[in-house]
Amino acid sequence: MDRFDIAPVSLDTPLALPPATADPARAGFPLIASLAPVVGALALWAITGSPFALVFAVLGPIVAIGSMLDARRSARRLRRRASAERRRLLDELVAEIGRRHDLERAAAWQRSPSSRRLLDRPEHPAWREAAPPTLVLGRGAAASALRVDGAPVDAGDREVLLAAARLDDAPMSVDAGAGVGFVGELHLARAAARASVVQFAHQAHPQRFAIEVAEGTEGAHWEWLHALPHRGGRTRAGLVVVEPTDGRHRPLEPTTLAPQGERRPAMVVAVARTASQLPPGLGTIVTMRAPDAAVVRRHQGTAEMQLAPSLLGIAEAAGWAHSLAAVAERAGLGDRSNELPRRLELGELQGRPDAVHDRSSLAVTVGQVAGGALELDLARRGPHALVAGTTGSGKSEFLLAWIVALSAAHPPARVSFLLVDFKGGAAFEPVRGLPHVTGIVTDLDDSEAERAVLSLRAELTHRETVLARAGARDIAGLDDGVDLARLVIVVDEFQAMIERFPDLGAVIGDIAARGRSLGVHLVLASQRPNGVVREQVTANCPIRVSLRVLQRSDSEAVVGTASASEIPSDLPGRGVVDPGDGCPVLFHSAIATPAAIAEVGERAAGFPRARRTWLDPLPGRIAPDAVHGLLGAPRPAAAPGHRMIEQEADGAGIGFGVVDEPERQRRSLARWAPRRDGGLLVLGMPGSGRSTALAAIERASIERAAIGSGGAARVVAEPRQAGDSASGALGLAGPSSAVWDRLVAAQAAVRGGAAPPALVVLDDLDTRFRAWPEEYRHAAFAMVESLVREGRGRGVAVVASAADLHALGGGLREAFGARLLLRHATRSDLVQSGGRGELWRAVDGAGTGQWHGRRVQVIEATPVAEPAAPAVPPLRLRPELPYAVVAAAPRAAAAVITEVGRTAILLVAGGESAVRAAVAAHPLDASPPVIVGDSEAWAASWSLTAALREEAGLIVHGGAGEYRALVRSRELPPLLDDGAGQCWLLEPGRGVRRAIWPNQRNH
Repeated sequence: MDRFDIAPVSLDTPLALPPATADPARAGFPLIASLAPVVGALALWAITGSPFALVFAVLGPIVAIGSMLDARRSARRLRRRASAERRRLLDELVAEIGRRHDLERAAAWQRSPSSRRLLDRPEHPAWREAAPPTLVLGRGAAASALRVDGAPVDAGDREVLLAAARLDDAPMSVDAGAGVGFVGELHLARAAARASVVQFAHQAHPQRFAIEVAEGTEGAHWEWLHALPHRGGRTRAGLVVVEPTDGRHRPLEPTTLAPQGERRPAMVVAVARTASQLPPGLGTIVTMRAPDAAVVRRHQGTAEMQLAPSLLGIAEAAGWAHSLAAVAERAGLGDRSNELPRRLELGELQGRPDAVHDRSSLAVTVGQVAGGALELDLARRGPHALVAGTTGSGKSEFLLAWIVALSAAHPPARVSFLLVDFKGGAAFEPVRGLPHVTGIVTDLDDSEAERAVLSLRAELTHRETVLARAGARDIAGLDDGVDLARLVIVVDEFQAMIERFPDLGAVIGDIAARGRSLGVHLVLASQRPNGVVREQVTANCPIRVSLRVLQRSDSEAVVGTASASEIPSDLPGRGVVDPGDGCPVLFHSAIATPAAIAEVGERAAGFPRARRTWLDPLPGRIAPDAVHGLLGAPRPAAAPGHRMIEQEADGAGIGFGVVDEPERQRRSLARWAPRRDGGLLVLGMPGSGRSTALAAIERASIERAAIGSGGAARVVAEPRQAGDSASGALGLAGPSSAVWDRLVAAQAAVRGGAAPPALVVLDDLDTRFRAWPEEYRHAAFAMVESLVREGRGRGVAVVASAADLHALGGGLREAFGARLLLRHATRSDLVQSGGRGELWRAVDGAGTGQWHGRRVQVIEATPVAEPAAPAVPPLRLRPELPYAVVAAAPRAAAAVITEVGRTAILLVAGGESAVRAAVAAHPLDASPPVIVGDSEAWAASWSLTAALREEAGLIVHGGAGEYRALVRSRELPPLLDDGAGQCWLLEPGRGVRRAIWPNQRNH
């Protein structure tokens, strides 16, 4: 079908005719089956001699004939079923062909819209620099791209194949360059020609192609062509409309479309009553027979084609031409586009001499369009704007000029700026000093950028509160006395910010949705906003600006036209803008020179700076007397030289640091409430400030204890002196023996009736018991876990620190309900400890960490002096009391006993009788002897051991093994300090206690 064929579309899986129904094989006569009973019956008769046996011979043929008839009946049934199934498949195939034809037809009309459809959408021309390939003349039958496999069986199959190969009601197009002639009744021929010209104007770029009327053409019917933007003078090829007034054709004369010596125009559209009146050489001739019927004949002699032509009236074409001209003018393709300057300074524009205080408008002049100045108003035409532009297009200069223009027109009390630059931070440096600028966020500091944007949520809440208190629906309805400025958030390289912080997209979307009434406006700039900015945001960005972009699709996505992709690279500042009315126009941006910026700064010097939308990061060190300033609260009066942290005895918790809450635009006191949170575990690598955190918590506990004991509502806490227990704090530091004793006493108090300590502090929990004997180490961890779990109900708060979380048992780890996470070596270590990986910083100093998922800085504090451990007394033997000594080195121990003036009897394995004899021979007036042996000797002398255990003093100079050999108790004795020369002493009526072994004390 030559040029009437349409391009193929994607058509799912291939189609095929259902296979032909195969006839089942004809059933033959079962000769052997019929003869077998006959032979059997004859044999039976020959054997038995009974004539009744011959009856069976008749059954064979009867059964064979019945089987043959039944097989033929089954074959007919199968044939009918197969035919019905094929008809069903054929009906489904016909339905599928129709469905795919509908899709193919819709795709064809989408690619090649009719002239009638083009009239409904003049604002979306498909201009291209290449010559228009085809023109749609109307609708008719075209060759379909659909193919159906399989061989036809009958006439019905052949009809299905013919129907599949033909696409009815399809666009019928012809080659645009070969020329088209329309003949017949002139009113019909002109209407069809007008439709073809509209097709050409829809596709041909006005700067590359022109449309003119040939000399001698009837002009009254073609005056509407002068409204099109396709005018001559700048182009070499185009379209010429020919309609001889005298009914005779004449050779085409050179025009501005084809100067002397150059080839003829690219396309001719001619109108005549008969074909003989048309210019020669036309590729296609359309003969109009009726308004809905025409015949198309090609010059090559192909078969004639029938179609329903596209027809347009003069009024319709003229209205469309004027709309298309307006589109071209807005895109800078009209005659007035040459009025734009190549460079424009902001001072050359007519600005506003004095700052205005109107909250309802942010109108400023930022550039020039053809015929006047370009004014943008975020308040009335916004609330938000989208800006596109590739590198070198002048995008940053445009943003800077807009900021300066707004600063010149409005005081800081009416408009303020938060500037975000994610391409180094230099773009907005010239305006940093303006009082309107609350801050500049760059990609050089990730944490600062994230904090600033997260603070915007709190800014929205703050504005909602102000509006609610004032009883206003939006910011424009506030009284002049209410302090609330419009906030313009300008983001340069929005795509880079979202790639760095994907979660911030939700924050920007929230601002886009609620910003209008709250007075928060977004100006989002990116090299390619298409696909980067969410639809939720773009739907609220009626102001669209596109400076030069590289891709046609980027320009169309921003301003609805491809004109921004055609801007020359040597015109920075030139772009297309939709000021919010849906009509994009070409403009040239102004430049804010240093002089203009300095002038604005001088005029605004007397205004107070705009309210900042976010707080500075927490300092690396916080002294106790600086807490109130960081929290934004007045510092209470205090005695000179005193340091204080504000605490309250209301159960709110122990304050130990300052928490950064950027999403709430505030800082708060980090409080640990033991009854609510449970035990506190401070985790961090060496040097992260764990000991400082424990000291801060202990000193805060002292303040709370002072308040609870009847002090003022806010008190000043002096450093605790050694031995002072007013705070009720129990520090588990010092010698191992002292730590053990305090643990045992605390556990006994929790489980008994004594008053337990209010706070138990244990530094380096993961390594504190590492050097202890295994039994004591396990017992110590068990007591700590008991204090954490059981002490909570008795008002005991337990805080401990550790560097290695995994060094603690699972039960102990789970016992602590709260964690203060200081600096960790790696991000993964922090996450495994339960922290937020995004808050990890390798450069964090001591005391910096996380508390309940937020950044915290611990308040500096010096460790509280612990009371000195009680001195261990020397070993003193009562003269009237016999003693039994178990020692790892019994001979040396016996020598020491002798040195202190007591008689020592050495016990060896199997020597119990000798010892008894020596004891019996000992003078009665002398002090009882001291029996010394090792654990094996005492274990072998079990009767002697049992006797002495009741009436003698027991001394253990060794380890737990020696202790159990003599004392025979499962309870652990008090822990001995390693290397301190201590021993255990048990005397009748007294519990086990420590003592200094004599020879060690003498040294």
